Amino acid sequence: MMWGMIKNSVSAALASVGIAALVFPPIPAQADSPSSGLAGAYLSVRHAQASADPVAASHFIDEVLKIDPENRSMKFLAYFQKAQAGDIDGARPFAEETYADRPSLAIAPLLIAITDYADGRFAKAENLISNITGRNSIGTLLPLVRAWARAPVQPYVEAASALAPYEGQDELRELSASMMALLNEYYGRDEAALVYYRALAANIDRVPLYMLRLITDGLHRLDKSEEARDTVARYRELRSPSPLWDGYLTQYEDADTPRAPITAQAGMAEALYAMTRIRMATARRASGLQMALVYANLALYLNPDLDLLRREVADVFAASGQPEMANDILQDVQQSDPGYLVARLRLAENLDRLGQTDEAVTVLDDLARIFPGLPEPLVSLGDLLRNRQRFDEAISAYDRAFARYLGGKPDSWAVYYGRGMALERAQLWDRAERDFKQALQINPEQAQVLNYLGYSWLDRGENISEARRMIEIAISQHPEDGFIVDSLGWAQFLMGEYEEAVFNLERAVSLKPADPTINEHLGDAYWKVGRETEARFQWRRALSMDPEQDQAEEIRVKLQRGLARN
Repeated sequence: MMWGMIKNSVSAALASVGIAALVFPPIPAQADSPSSGLAGAYLSVRHAQASADPVAASHFIDEVLKIDPENRSMKFLAYFQKAQAGDIDGARPFAEETYADRPSLAIAPLLIAITDYADGRFAKAENLISNITGRNSIGTLLPLVRAWARAPVQPYVEAASALAPYEGQDELRELSASMMALLNEYYGRDEAALVYYRALAANIDRVPLYMLRLITDGLHRLDKSEEARDTVARYRELRSPSPLWDGYLTQYEDADTPRAPITAQAGMAEALYAMTRIRMATARRASGLQMALVYANLALYLNPDLDLLRREVADVFAASGQPEMANDILQDVQQSDPGYLVARLRLAENLDRLGQTDEAVTVLDDLARIFPGLPEPLVSLGDLLRNRQRFDEAISAYDRAFARYLGGKPDSWAVYYGRGMALERAQLWDRAERDFKQALQINPEQAQVLNYLGYSWLDRGENISEARRMIEIAISQHPEDGFIVDSLGWAQFLMGEYEEAVFNLERAVSLKPADPTINEHLGDAYWKVGRETEARFQWRRALSMDPEQDQAEEIRVKLQRGLARN
């Protein structure tokens, strides 16, 4: 089954609020207090937390505290919500009060320490961080901030020894090496720093973009610009070309790009940046992403020039169901920024999520004009319009994108697949079929394309055996994909294998219970095996799921007449 693949589903990654989900005390109702205003503010805080909106939560916490200034639970919430919202200075007094009340906490003293660190109060910061234990929310990331807490006030050996827990841990090797490179550079140990930078460059096949920046910036600062350019060249060779990366890579190659020296604050910011990425990658609950936002905002507090981190913070907001907050960040990205193209593509995606599709189209059209040689803005435009079922407009966007590829031929199966879906839905089957076949020439085992083309043939009564073979390949890769399971069941139905069809279509419904086509298919299969009451039940279910008009009419006919028996 393919229709369910046409619309992208967006799910909120933050269904709960983790550490911030505290039990609220009873709302007071004293006669001499404006209880209705307090109750409303409490409810607004709860709603903002449940919506993962730290900016709104911070605002309403302030409203509660205006009415009830001694509310301890609100003060505890305040520092964490304000830190997520990026208001580090506003969070500090609440963190201080909370830490005095609960000295076993980790994030409150870390926040206080970072504000001290930013102002050069290094001894105070080091004392606070040294008292944080690893048996809390920071856990295995604590050595990173401990190393940089020691750096301004202790000898090199003491700072470096803080990273000792990472020795022998392969999964943390690059992280440890990057911090050692920065620490050695900070202490003026340039040759030792180069050993670490070169070791990281030797494994360039597995380092992310943010670490490539660390390596190349270090090599440029240490007068090894030729090595930096060679490192970027190898990075390019190992990855498919992409204009989404090119702006960054060009900057990392350029020896004339200004690069500030490694200060204590810059080093600590890099440690917090690394902590942000690790927390985002390993987050299993809402609280993990919340913590990532706190670390990111602390890093930006120390070094506002971490532009790549700003993009990643925007991604966290978007993933947490806050596209408006993501766009507040993305709107500020200037055209001169190497990440401008990526930022504008994400801005358009978020606008579409907010239901502002026409505004998103304008952003992508403008981007296509600004970058006249790049197909990516037009591919994104085609995807967006296809997902909104504006198929003719989507085809036009894809066609314009194709014209920008060398010889009019993309090397990506996904571009052919996207245009093929739009063409098929616009009933331009011959062109759609050519695109699907071209996608499979590029990637013969691609499950979605195999399923879509296979199901399309089934739907048209063409190439039934070949369609089934393709669907079986797809299902071998994705046995729990309800749409592909439905395609197999429908192939069996069309080939007269009704009992087998019932088995797979029942499983497809269990995997995708709210899809009208899968439910209709199961009804058809039930009818063919003589389970007419169940068939009518499934058809009614399908009709209740808002199918397209033509499909709804067909289902109504089935409810009146049933199916012919062969």
